[in-house]
Amino acid sequence: MPSIPSRSLQRPRTARLDGWAGALAGPLAIVVSVALLLTGCATGFFYNRLDTLASWYFEDLVSLTDDQRHELRDWLERTLTWHRHSELHGYAQFVRDISDEVATPGTRAAYEKQRGRFDGFVKSLVDKTTPEAARLLLSLSSQQTDEMLASLADKSRKRREKNIKLVAEDKWQTEQQEDIQAQLKRWTGSVTDRQKQIVARGVAELEPTYRDWAASQEQWRSALRTALAGNHAEAETQQRVQSLLSDPDRQWTQGYAQKIARNRDRYLNMLASLDASLSPAQRTRLRDELQKLAGQIDKLAEGKE
Repeated sequence: MPSIPSRSLQRPRTARLDGWAGALAGPLAIVVSVALLLTGCATGFFYNRLDTLASWYFEDLVSLTDDQRHELRDWLERTLTWHRHSELHGYAQFVRDISDEVATPGTRAAYEKQRGRFDGFVKSLVDKTTPEAARLLLSLSSQQTDEMLASLADKSRKRREKNIKLVAEDKWQTEQQEDIQAQLKRWTGSVTDRQKQIVARGVAELEPTYRDWAASQEQWRSALRTALAGNHAEAETQQRVQSLLSDPDRQWTQGYAQKIARNRDRYLNMLASLDASLSPAQRTRLRDELQKLAGQIDKLAEGKE
């Protein structure tokens, strides 16, 4: 069954496009995440403009020169073209395979297998984009680097403060429950009272990770600053930056890694219970939605959306 990414389980987003991948447990989470990766694949409007949107995001972090802006936009346009022609049909087949599997309740082993396939898509994207992303970062001046890292720190601070407020106002768990129930309804058409209870029990066991996430983000930014300011040979510096971009998990604090692992196991148990609770009508709706998503992804690959 597809899984629903919970805000509390998201990984750092500053260094990778797959910030939520480590929290995924079952096929439902993976399918939802594929949709997120495509950013609006239902109409193609956002996917077809991902290069522009990504450019806007980066330019909001740091003031670029005309040459850097041109290089960034050219790279993003080439990357989107590669992704459309090389990756999307594989996504569509993946979603169709999951549609076949959700006809009956899944197993933990099946969830892990599908997660492995999804991780393969993410790795392909990261491997493709990391070298040029590193080169772009290395082209920044010291002033630009300071500006970018300050912008990232500000975004992290705002996210942390938002979560602190939610917990203080006793709204954090409510948001998690509403988020999961909304995704479940999106894919299955309905949410039963029993399923609401499963979600409530599962969310009650989750540990908020925002403080540990913020600390891990700070460590990553510090490591990136050190790498960019290092006096190493150019090739070695680029390798250090690429490593930070492709594997930011190494900068996680021990506390964050442990909480993520515990939450992932709890989340997996909740998803397995939800999967087992689906009615025949919900499974039919889920399979129909997955087939529809696969068709939309194929149209995107062919430039028809």
